[in-house]
Amino acid sequence: SNVNCLDDYEEGTWVPALSFATPGTLSVAYTTQLGFYTKVGNLVTVAFNILTSSFTHTTASGACQISGLPFAASSTSGNFGVGSLYFHGITKATFTQFAPRAIPSSATFDILASGSGVTSVTVDAADMPTAGTVLLRGTISYRV
Repeated sequence: SNVNCLDDYEEGTWVPALSFATPGTLSVAYTTQLGFYTKVGNLVTVAFNILTSSFTHTTASGACQISGLPFAASSTSGNFGVGSLYFHGITKATFTQFAPRAIPSSATFDILASGSGVTSVTVDAADMPTAGTVLLRGTISYRV
């Protein structure tokens, strides 16, 4: 058929789950855990809404990660999908912008922090409360 013909369209739901690179003693109870997606060709756009009622991670470490994406991101090097994020429960001094970022060859994304005059880094376990609550809402588009 025609190369301009739309023949791959899908909508659905997914369940986002909050974790860390090394989960350790992570314990999460969710008040809200929702995800929606639209796939058009090789581009997937997801929306997510996570609200925890309890969140403890005394021995967890490494990057905050959200798993459960409906499709693994492309393995192409440097092909990160990035989105927008609204949050409560992240404290990272001198960083002013936060964005979800798809991890290549994975159905997981992390959260990237950036700001003026600082090197971009991931949000880690030390940047999130233990025995508190966390709210993460956002969207991300990525290639599969």
